[in-house]
Amino acid sequence: MKCLSPFEIEQYILSTPTSRPLEVVDHIAACTHCNLIYHTLLEEQEEWLQALFEEKLPDSFTAQVMDSIESVELEKVTVPNRKRKNPKILKTLRIAMGAALLLVVLSAVILYSVPSLAEALRSLFVKNNMDIGLLRAQEFGLVEHPNITVKDKGYTIKIDEAVADPTRLIVALQLFGPGGKHDRERLVFADGNRIEVKDDQGKVVGELYDMGFTSDFYYMIVNFPEPLQTDQITIEGHITELGSKRKNIPTLAGDWNFNFSMDMTEANKQTTSTPLMGSYTSPDGLTVTLKRLTHMVQGVRFEFDTELSEEALSRSPGELWKQQGMKFHFEDNAGEEIHSVNARKLPSKDSVMSRSSTPGDKPGLMHWSYTFKYLPQDTPYTFVFDGYFILEKDGSMVQFESSKLKEHPIPFAFDGDELMLNDFTVESPPNTNSSEKEGSLHFSGRLRNEFMNSEWIFKDLEGKEYPLSGQGAYSTDGSGWKDGYIVIVESQSNNKKNFFEFRAAGLTKIPDQLQLIRTIVNRLYTNVDWSVPIMEVSKK
Repeated sequence: MKCLSPFEIEQYILSTPTSRPLEVVDHIAACTHCNLIYHTLLEEQEEWLQALFEEKLPDSFTAQVMDSIESVELEKVTVPNRKRKNPKILKTLRIAMGAALLLVVLSAVILYSVPSLAEALRSLFVKNNMDIGLLRAQEFGLVEHPNITVKDKGYTIKIDEAVADPTRLIVALQLFGPGGKHDRERLVFADGNRIEVKDDQGKVVGELYDMGFTSDFYYMIVNFPEPLQTDQITIEGHITELGSKRKNIPTLAGDWNFNFSMDMTEANKQTTSTPLMGSYTSPDGLTVTLKRLTHMVQGVRFEFDTELSEEALSRSPGELWKQQGMKFHFEDNAGEEIHSVNARKLPSKDSVMSRSSTPGDKPGLMHWSYTFKYLPQDTPYTFVFDGYFILEKDGSMVQFESSKLKEHPIPFAFDGDELMLNDFTVESPPNTNSSEKEGSLHFSGRLRNEFMNSEWIFKDLEGKEYPLSGQGAYSTDGSGWKDGYIVIVESQSNNKKNFFEFRAAGLTKIPDQLQLIRTIVNRLYTNVDWSVPIMEVSKK
């Protein structure tokens, strides 16, 4: 579908959700160009809304209407010069004045109430919070209004909107203080406060958390790791305390518990499942087997399995093989990216809502699922496998003289990873992770393999080992699907260049010599070549 003009997008915003073609809804959600125009126009509409429409008529409303009446010029009516007034003319005059008054009043009222537009823009699920899932939920009439109001100790919890399907549940929760204004900081979801989701058998299937999108209400959400198999869910709120000691907000005990049910029947009707075919074995022994796509109103679940060969499994003994990560993307027929997972290229599109990886019934077997906000229906696209990473035993090592690093940096270069060891210091509290001194190795550079979950140690001349923890920042840099690096970020403060650090607790003095050893590497494999065309058919 070609991009829409600003005028067409404006008409789309002003239309009712049920009148919007699904292909237009999907296009605006997926197209960066149209989505930007959509949100820009939406913000303009909202600014006009805030300027023109208030929650109630202002005190000056009556005075404004009367002033308007005084300024209305009525058409001059010539009355015959008779002692006895003509009743027909008087009636015509009264009708004209009444019509003028009605027109003024209606015009003034319209300034404060355009129900369709005002209601849409006041919705808690519009503004910058809207995504393709919520648009589709509106389209299918899945936005429910529980009308929950719970009052205690002068505070009120309200829930006016909720959306659910087998993919996720979103609830808009508001907290009002004694003055009737939003009190966004006082409710903390921790310890005793929680909101649980139960299926029709009473089993807890999820717990909502606050996305923090807004400055007034709580954007509560839960992404279900597995599509729900139930015709009804129950949302139970257990809220017994307001305030936060951590935020220095006085605590207040009370009872703001609530519960309500949501019917999942209609959402389940809109769920379709498409089996996927295809299997591929990489040169280094990972087999990927596609399973199915489950298209729900608010998301699309993509499932596949991976299995390691005996040789690949031997490189990841014990529990290491369970720590895997996948790299892939979807693209349309023009080769344009739809979504990507674990891409290092910039920019990239990541719309993963939830993911899970579960070990199978034998070593080396993993069951995977990813839930995306959107994937096309009735339009062909392609799954492209870009690689994977997995924890493996390693022994890459470099030895250095700690006190001489600043003058003579030492490189650590193995398997595409390129680090430069720049300095070694001993840090004291409070600039440590504990109450004791820490040895600190400062380094810069870049890594081809994944940094997260790799394990490193120091080893001194006596054979004593010190586990290391990282301190600092890193980013990604790449232009393609298989290239790119983890780049160590260098910062500048007080005219001093600061590097990433490896910290070793208990190392209280600068040793003569140390070994830096990477015992576990999160090795990246990109020597793969596999893609599968996909065509998912929607329900008509």
